[in-house]
Amino acid sequence: MNLFSAVKKNTQIGVDFLPGGVAVAQVSTAKKSIGKITRSEYLPAVGQATQIQAARAGIEWGIYKSIVDDNCTTTPVPLSGTALGAFTVNLSCSMSVHLEAGGPSITTYRLTSTATTGVYGTLDYVYRSLEASVSIQPP
Repeated sequence: MNLFSAVKKNTQIGVDFLPGGVAVAQVSTAKKSIGKITRSEYLPAVGQATQIQAARAGIEWGIYKSIVDDNCTTTPVPLSGTALGAFTVNLSCSMSVHLEAGGPSITTYRLTSTATTGVYGTLDYVYRSLEASVSIQPP
């Protein structure tokens, strides 16, 4: 995909890597004038892997907390100090117990992880949500 042709005299191209994707702008200037944006593109797909990984980290953390720690709570996921630290990830969890005929009960956890970054309504705002259901196998 050819976003911009070769750079011309008095033209500059700027690239900004945002958590939600890549913003590209072409700015042209003439003698004694302020530059103006002649063309811009926003490529959200470039950052999708990071966005989905942040939401997936929330799901994985929730599975651990619910299955290993037997703790199903709605809580922020601690990602500060990691490569995904730019994202705010919140986890919601609900638990249900199902009785099998003649057998032990099965506990099922329904997890929803939402990852956000940026300010809503701006180009750098990102929202991703993933859901998962896990059960503890009876002994």
